[in-house]
Amino acid sequence: MRPALLIAAAIALGGCGKSAVQSSYEEPHQTLDDFSLSQNELNTTTWTLRARSALLKEDKKEADLTLPSMDFFKMGKVVTHLRSDTGIVNTETSDLRLSSDVVVTSIEDQSVVKTELLLYSSEQKKFYTEAAVAVTRPGGILHGRGLEANPDLSEIRIFHQTSVIDKEPTQ
Repeated sequence: MRPALLIAAAIALGGCGKSAVQSSYEEPHQTLDDFSLSQNELNTTTWTLRARSALLKEDKKEADLTLPSMDFFKMGKVVTHLRSDTGIVNTETSDLRLSSDVVVTSIEDQSVVKTELLLYSSEQKKFYTEAAVAVTRPGGILHGRGLEANPDLSEIRIFHQTSVIDKEPTQ
């Protein structure tokens, strides 16, 4: 092969390689408005998830949620309401990762959990976080880092608790 042909082939191959690097692969996805997902056991709804929109990422088997909210049911009645600014749901397991201004409210006993990150395991039927939490119950507020709770908030374990007791000034 002549040197001129080698140089021309190298330039041509170099051009092909360059354009291949510049093109990016986009994973398949769909955007859905007014997204809704429910979980049922024995023909009874256990929870319903709603979001303003969901970006389904088929390759990752997940959906990015905008303004998700969730209701948990017991014997056909809503017992807990949850909301956050963003979330991700695993489309195979229905596990959730909720973030940014997460608020969980128990309808039964008015308990409220606030955090910036909350995970929900659909298989374990539990909430989890390692983030800072504030739990307000009638009669007090408890702060901590880390939490495990069942969906109706009747059982809550708070880790690394901190408490502040207001002491009346002595006279």
